[in-house]
Amino acid sequence: MMDFGFYLEKGDVKKVSPDLELAKSLRNDMLNRANIILILDLKKFAKIIFENIYDSLRDFCDILLAIDGYKSYSHLASISYLRKYGFSEEDINDLDRFRYKRNSSKYYGKNIFFQDNNF
Repeated sequence: MMDFGFYLEKGDVKKVSPDLELAKSLRNDMLNRANIILILDLKKFAKIIFENIYDSLRDFCDILLAIDGYKSYSHLASISYLRKYGFSEEDINDLDRFRYKRNSSKYYGKNIFFQDNNF
């Protein structure tokens, strides 16, 4: 995954004024989504749970961006921004794998199944 500066130069991210109201709204969305999926049966709703967990994590990335005055138009850019907050390459790569799996499910009809407590 490229460094955040690459996405900024490419135009996938714009420098804007810090937006605390957007950050609060995204936080509410993230928490609401996370609370709803906690009550779902993992074996029956694995796809819905996985997609919503990913979307919650993406909201988290976008919260950081909004606070720091950026607007991202790219999942990759949002994920790469986690480096600025000291997240490990392993965590960033895991989230990128989740992005790929979520996009495969959402846009290409790939199914997601629960398997041995591991998506």
